[in-house]
Amino acid sequence: MNILFKKRNLKNKCIVLFLLLLSFSKVVFAAELPPEVVAQTAILGEASTGKIIYEKDMDKKMYPASMTKLITALVALDHLNADALLTVGTEINEIPWDSSKAGHLVGETLTVKNLIRGLLIPSGNDSANVLAVAVARKVKNDESLPFEECINVFTELMNKKAKALGATNSHFANAHGYHDENHYTTAHDMFFIAQEALKNQTIAEVAKEKGYSGDSAENTLESNGTLKTQNYNWTNHNLLITDNEYQYEYAIGLKTGFMDEAGDCLTAAAQKDGTTLIAVVCHSEDPARWTDTTSLFEYGFNNFTMANLQKAGDVVNTVALSGHNRLLGDTLDTVIKEDVQEYMLTEDIENLETRIEYKNELLAESKTEEQQLKAPIEKDAEVGKMVYQLGNEVIKEAPLYAATQVEKRTIGNSIQYAFKNLAANLFTIKGILTVVGIVAILAILIVLLVTIKSRRNRRRSKYIFKSNRRNHSHRNYRYNDGPRMRKRRRR
Repeated sequence: MNILFKKRNLKNKCIVLFLLLLSFSKVVFAAELPPEVVAQTAILGEASTGKIIYEKDMDKKMYPASMTKLITALVALDHLNADALLTVGTEINEIPWDSSKAGHLVGETLTVKNLIRGLLIPSGNDSANVLAVAVARKVKNDESLPFEECINVFTELMNKKAKALGATNSHFANAHGYHDENHYTTAHDMFFIAQEALKNQTIAEVAKEKGYSGDSAENTLESNGTLKTQNYNWTNHNLLITDNEYQYEYAIGLKTGFMDEAGDCLTAAAQKDGTTLIAVVCHSEDPARWTDTTSLFEYGFNNFTMANLQKAGDVVNTVALSGHNRLLGDTLDTVIKEDVQEYMLTEDIENLETRIEYKNELLAESKTEEQQLKAPIEKDAEVGKMVYQLGNEVIKEAPLYAATQVEKRTIGNSIQYAFKNLAANLFTIKGILTVVGIVAILAILIVLLVTIKSRRNRRRSKYIFKSNRRNHSHRNYRYNDGPRMRKRRRR
């Protein structure tokens, strides 16, 4: 009894241990919970797809402070070449006394790229003004355009650019981000601006530099002693980039910001294994903006994967046709023209479901459940879409296109198809039966034609016979009318 009890007890302990291990393994491999973020608003998303994987009040109105300089750089590079030379004017004196400065001098010559450096690395408000004035005067083709008018022109360009990028809840009142009640954005809008900034080669290169040491004109004016230059030694304000305790090994930019009203802000980007994430935190407190941003990046990289859902040119479905030229086939391949990718939780990839929705106006009425598309259809015409979903949530849609042209059915191509089909199947049971059927139909048609012709001939013969009889009777009446009638004629 004791031995049996001990064996059962040991067995039960093993079962419990197994269940505990199973439970533990599920906890280990389950997705992590998003981090707790100190910032008032925040967002985390993947750059190429725009997929948002974390947000905290991302559409709440916030002050961007110097994060503004990302869109300033975008507008400047829309109108100026990076290697162009600009001369600094008195616009550098038109900034508040407590502004962050790059240290430019009136009359100094710099490359546009170095002004972008001054804008993004030491966060120079003076750099912002130099770029704004240069762009405005170029746009208006007026080198004497006053500073205030230059700022009006440039901020109009900034707001237009923001709207074009999808940043529809933002308004910019200056080029540098110094506090203004009418100068605001959202974490979501800054995400859109950051996406575009990463596409710009000059901004992407400068934003990840730990610093810059060198000549303002990048040594392009060594032989020209009439132009003034100076040497700079700038250090990046982004602690995720520089060598310090908050450095993040995958960080590649982008821009810090601080004002009392805005708090500590950061628009950051990080790249790992070919995937680029963008994080924005608004109104945080140091060192939380660095630690929160790092935690957001780690959450994204550790729990999400770029799923390659479809490759450009993939045939995703072959659909039946109706009312078409059968010489060209009875089905149509539908294809995807662009790569379809989605950044998603790794554990969700296997649960992804797809369905195809064709345009209603192209669907033919069918007696079966099989869908058919109506001819004609042009090659490369959009015929529907591929829908990717998790449960009831649609996470991605991709348009479907016709791989080939679908011609409409005509009497001519129908006859051609019939004879082609007959020739191909002539020596099969189906072909023989078809030939027999055609011969039988032709024989019936010939019999019918002969019968109809014979009936017509008989009717014609009867008609001629009756006509001859009528004519014969009429002649007898006129010329065999007896003596009395002949007498009347003589009178």
